[in-house]
Amino acid sequence: MENKERKYESLTNRLCKVADPWLFYHNGYYYLTYTGYKKTCVKKAKTLTELKTVEPTVVFEPEQGHMWSLNHWSPEIHYYSEEDFGEDAGWYLLIALDDGKNINHRMYVLKSLNGEPDGQYGNPITGEPNVPEKIRGIDDPTINEEWSVGITDLRCNGSVYAMWVGERGRQTDNFYQFIALAKMEKPWLLSGKPGIICTPTEKWEMGGAGPTASGKILPKVVEGGTPVYADDGRIYIIYTGSGYWSKYYAMGQLTYLGGDPTDINSWEKKKDPIFSMSDEICGCGHASYTKSPAGENIISYHAYIGQTTEGGRYSFVDTYTVTDTGVIIGDGSKKPRPDGAIMTFAIE
Repeated sequence: MENKERKYESLTNRLCKVADPWLFYHNGYYYLTYTGYKKTCVKKAKTLTELKTVEPTVVFEPEQGHMWSLNHWSPEIHYYSEEDFGEDAGWYLLIALDDGKNINHRMYVLKSLNGEPDGQYGNPITGEPNVPEKIRGIDDPTINEEWSVGITDLRCNGSVYAMWVGERGRQTDNFYQFIALAKMEKPWLLSGKPGIICTPTEKWEMGGAGPTASGKILPKVVEGGTPVYADDGRIYIIYTGSGYWSKYYAMGQLTYLGGDPTDINSWEKKKDPIFSMSDEICGCGHASYTKSPAGENIISYHAYIGQTTEGGRYSFVDTYTVTDTGVIIGDGSKKPRPDGAIMTFAIE
């Protein structure tokens, strides 16, 4: 068989100015979606280099005046097969939305109406364009009835689980977020009682928390949990601790020990972050994980340039490695590479 010469692309590690990047590769293209205000967009390109400058496509732009019209937080696009959910198979957009008031954030889901990841999204039940379906619990009516954001999924023991962020004690001295899990019966239906698998317990998770000069209390934060799967079946959740508004925002790790994934005792938390700020880049977190066309592991995370949160967040790309003890991001230093570092990935 003739050996085909491998081709590569080289690019700087700063991808583009977006927050909460959800990067994935499918059928010859990279796709990138990210947090928006009045609409959700998707970038699509053959290479990461092209992804930097390609114009985004609007995939969800709701009518204004609804509880789900604004603050399109942390959108993610997932494909569910017939094996997962039967006739409801397809591409889905998981997202948190509100009416302009953060306290009203709830989790919603939309389905691609043309079967493409960057197509028009609409209601998965009625097919109405730009109308989401609110996620709800079958057995527990309290699911998604209070502040809920950061919806993603976790595959474990042959089932698909929803994973999201909730909160307790708003505007009290013990105001904190938590990461919860519940089994998905459909992308918009969760069964059983959700289990809390992570709360802020370590000092590094407390950055940015507490009262502000105006008297507002900011929470202790754990959020942005995303599963990373090892080839040998091990499962890790890489999440972010400390407030995204602070330079201390950093990534931590949960390791699956076996058993019921909704039980906090099935997870072991590392005491220290696995990836945190450098002298040049701070606020590193909320990552997604994919592979290049050649199978290389690629992470995309957001961060601030410098040592303040001024200037907004940028998405970065780097490599990652999965070992028998966890996830190693970048060069193993537990710090981001310098802004402008050259990354090289195979494009075929």
